[in-house]
Amino acid sequence: MADKIGITKAGIDSIVSELNSDHGDIDGYSTTLNKELEFINEKWTGTDATKYTAKMKDDYAVLLKEFNESFQSYIDFLGGVFGEYKRVDDEQAAKEIGV
Repeated sequence: MADKIGITKAGIDSIVSELNSDHGDIDGYSTTLNKELEFINEKWTGTDATKYTAKMKDDYAVLLKEFNESFQSYIDFLGGVFGEYKRVDDEQAAKEIGV
């Protein structure tokens, strides 16, 4: 088991970009689920259909939304880490070293 985590500015930037792309996919899944539920209600009517789509909206759509928000928080956190890493890197790069 590793007792250290190695972090590089380029690595964090790459991960944040990748996660932002994945986040768009999650948004797409939520949109698709809502459209599918509307489509189901157009083709399937009655009490069972209403119960099913209500259950999907109450449970799964809400969970996807909560997951999406948590995922965005994680992306924001890593973006902040990248910003701090860049700030420190820039500060150190600007310093003159006397030899």
